[in-house]
Amino acid sequence: MILVGLAILIGLVILGILFLPVLLDLNRYRDRYLPVLEQALHRPVDVQDVRLMFFPKLGVRVQGMTIGDDPAFSSNPFVTIPHAEVEIQWLPLLRRHIQAEHVRLQNPIVHVIRTYDGALNMATLGKDFALQPPEVEVSNTAKALKPLLGAFAVERLSMIGGTLQYEDRAKGPFQSYHLEQLELVTDSVQLGQTASLHIKGVVMPYQLPLEVTGRFGPLQATLDLQMIDFAVNLGKVEGTAQGKVTAGSLDLDVQIPKASTDDMPVIMGLNKPVSFNHLQAHVIAPLISKGPTKSSTGVRIDRMIFDLQMGGSTIHLSGQGTPRRLNLSGEASTLSLQDFPLALSEIHPIVFEQIRFETMIKGAKVDLVSLKAQAFTGGLEAQGIWDGTLAVPMLSFQGKFTNFSVESMMPAVRPSSLRLTGMGELHWSVAGAHSASGPSNLNGPVRLMIRDGQLIGFDLMQEIEDALQLPDLMDGSTGATKFSLIDTKMELENRELVIRQLTVEAPDFSLAGVGSLALNETLELQGNLAVSSTIGDRIVERFPVAKIARNQGRLVLPFIVRGTIQKPLLQLDTKSFGNQVKTHVERRIEKVLQGDEQEFQQLFRDGSDILKHLFGQ
Repeated sequence: MILVGLAILIGLVILGILFLPVLLDLNRYRDRYLPVLEQALHRPVDVQDVRLMFFPKLGVRVQGMTIGDDPAFSSNPFVTIPHAEVEIQWLPLLRRHIQAEHVRLQNPIVHVIRTYDGALNMATLGKDFALQPPEVEVSNTAKALKPLLGAFAVERLSMIGGTLQYEDRAKGPFQSYHLEQLELVTDSVQLGQTASLHIKGVVMPYQLPLEVTGRFGPLQATLDLQMIDFAVNLGKVEGTAQGKVTAGSLDLDVQIPKASTDDMPVIMGLNKPVSFNHLQAHVIAPLISKGPTKSSTGVRIDRMIFDLQMGGSTIHLSGQGTPRRLNLSGEASTLSLQDFPLALSEIHPIVFEQIRFETMIKGAKVDLVSLKAQAFTGGLEAQGIWDGTLAVPMLSFQGKFTNFSVESMMPAVRPSSLRLTGMGELHWSVAGAHSASGPSNLNGPVRLMIRDGQLIGFDLMQEIEDALQLPDLMDGSTGATKFSLIDTKMELENRELVIRQLTVEAPDFSLAGVGSLALNETLELQGNLAVSSTIGDRIVERFPVAKIARNQGRLVLPFIVRGTIQKPLLQLDTKSFGNQVKTHVERRIEKVLQGDEQEFQQLFRDGSDILKHLFGQ
């Protein structure tokens, strides 16, 4: 009988164990623990079903767990976990302590949203600023999580098939990025222990592999971490992050030995790759915000240094600020425009020295606060704005370049068979669109002044001889044109220089004109050339008709310059000159008709000389 009774008892125990998952419905415990989660997160939490597992190990199976989103962002869930399993150890359970041996998450989905003003939906997780003051809210968040952390310890946490969705609503249309095929393994997630972490995934749509390996801990109920040590690989970029969490604030030192724009998935419109070397940054970020601030406003970069490598040029940079507003300054001993990553195909190699600059970076918008450099013995000062937030990036650039050597600068800017000497001064204020497929289309005023120089290879006096067909008019060609001042006021329009006003002052002449200089170096000028009285007398002596062009004692001849900047050709503007003759004769005839006998006699003599010259008599 005893054996039979013992057999019946064993059978009932076995039968009870087999039916334990059915008899013990853990769903009734949701009413106890879900409010704790909801209080900690300030988000609605729902679980469809909770079942006890007995085989292969004691545990709990959770189906259909969701964490709601902030209604200001979305009505869809913030976190969805279709399936989760928790394996529980027997012995700690007998002491009324839950010791999870392994937690498995399958195909979880996290949906992060960024609004047009930069706010993130995850930034409001665990906060309810409308109900409590911020300082009370911060302490309550940690207090609400404490019973969960104290009662629930995990030897191993793993996740497979995870997806992190990032929706950026800052620009229209909305942009979406995914971190897919997410795998996570972490050990020793329990109070007082230092946990290990390994994450793998793929950043879509760029197909960039991501891998994070490291440790953090020891875990505390206050959410503080004395140590964080991670190694991160994103595509070909490797980096480390080391720091701690104190009083709800993350303090992190980030180091990236080398990164290149070729390794970045974002299209930046650069013609040449740019490398970032030896990057070091100290980042401070609140994990539990003290107010309803935007996610990025609390993040502070209080120190950042790195080297920017562009071809053979290295710029040493340092900065501080926030991800939304970063102050960046830099310096370089030399910088060649040949190494510049934007399209500057018309610019020949120009090297700047002693470069100093300060910028303000606001996302894709860069404000060049100041730029100072030296080149061609002169000093450069400039400011500008690069706005990459627009569908077509815009560039505006203002500045001045003073006391530079024109002779050394001109071959670098626009090589020519002509040589131009003197000291130059350049002012500009241009703006326009930049296209990644072609050069920038800038427009705006430009002013160039050159003092005390000469144009070697072009003798203006010799050109006057040829234009008037008066050989040996001058004492002989010097092969150059000396001047005291060239003042050119221009407008950059559709990559062509429109010359609004050109003034040249020289010992033997003065010139004033307008015209244009095209991209293919085609030159068009027209205006008036006033020669000295000595040269004017020589011209009138051999070309009497020119006397009508006298103005206040100086001979003023209308001219046209055509050709190229390499080979300019000066010609007499016969149409304009003919109009001057006609106007002059009409005025004198009017005086004659009014009875001026002296004017009549003079007109007769001048007319005879003019007719003889015109008809070659």
